[in-house]
Amino acid sequence: MEKDRNLKEIVSRRIDFFKKKPEAALYRPKVSSRHIKNLYTETRVREHLVKSDYAEAAGGDNQAPNPIELLLAALAACIEAAFYEFAINEGLTIHSLSVEAEGSLDLRGLFMIDNVSSGFRDVKYTFIIESPDDGRNIRELAEKVISHCPVVDSLVRPTSVTGEIVVKRRERQ
Repeated sequence: MEKDRNLKEIVSRRIDFFKKKPEAALYRPKVSSRHIKNLYTETRVREHLVKSDYAEAAGGDNQAPNPIELLLAALAACIEAAFYEFAINEGLTIHSLSVEAEGSLDLRGLFMIDNVSSGFRDVKYTFIIESPDDGRNIRELAEKVISHCPVVDSLVRPTSVTGEIVVKRRERQ
């Protein structure tokens, strides 16, 4: 319960601060990833290590989720965490939260076969909330939070993706 009270204070303080100083709300997360072996990669996110790999049937060693599965995991985690922080901020009691997410995509896009999009065709989730509070209030908050979830927003609206490719010539060893 002590952490809940601290979370409520943190959320309230952040809301007040961002209302007063909108420019301080600009957040630019950054990650750094590198190929380790075969289809296995490791990505540094702050002080955390996120691993990615493919199933053996896809040519990987099945050491971790693949990148598109990590995107679904990000969606589920964002919904749960955002809902929890705002539920606590509004004084609601939450016994448990869980999200099941799945998407469908046509792998011909990844393998550059035909003119098929390589991303998700659709993503579906089921958000399960256990609470003794009024179901209508819980549902309204969940709908509001989901519509403001950064991962949901990044999936549903066009987002500019730019970059550069740097090729360094290195002699074979």
